[in-house]
Amino acid sequence: MDAVRNSALGRAAGEEVCTILCHEAHVESWRSGSVVFWENDKPRGMFIILRGAMKLVRQREDGREFLLHLADAPDVIAEGALYLNKYPATGITTEACELLLIRQDVVFSLVEGYAGFARYMYESMAGWLDRLVEKIDQLTLDDATARLVRYLFDLPEKTKEGVSFITLPVKKGDLAALLNMNQATLSRTLRRLQDDGLIEVTGRTFHLLDPTALKRLMLPPLD
Repeated sequence: MDAVRNSALGRAAGEEVCTILCHEAHVESWRSGSVVFWENDKPRGMFIILRGAMKLVRQREDGREFLLHLADAPDVIAEGALYLNKYPATGITTEACELLLIRQDVVFSLVEGYAGFARYMYESMAGWLDRLVEKIDQLTLDDATARLVRYLFDLPEKTKEGVSFITLPVKKGDLAALLNMNQATLSRTLRRLQDDGLIEVTGRTFHLLDPTALKRLMLPPLD
């Protein structure tokens, strides 16, 4: 119940809907590396991640994956699939997961009966549209450095001893895929930013030594 309350869905929909979800939905346990759903499968429902993490990918014809999104608890995933009547991407666990499956019929009933729930669904799908448009902008306007810096500034920023820092929520290999670059390009970009004195990297912690100069790199290059 706490996990449902703390999700974006629970906060938007209210206590009564959270209670209904806990009665109507059920928990599934998945090992790391499991395929929860395949692209184009008919949807069983949408999910709240109670524990663990997942990635949403599109499979290319040559077998390679294009990473669309990384999600962890208490994220909600696959809302739009219920209206498309298919999953638009493949969902794979990156850690052992507990997922709350909310069946399609339950979702549609709640949309009809609870304005807060319906509003969450519409706002969530609008948010996905916004993220996809931003990704198109990144891929068409930004070079590798701009993509990386833009991603870093989208993460929660903390300060210690006057220096801002962020902590990556993903491994660097997953970060490269998320930014649509190979690991060699990511490594070169990180090295260049460190050599220029803009960042300092320790594991997954990125110290932002010159945030103003970094933000200038987010601008698309001039023709």
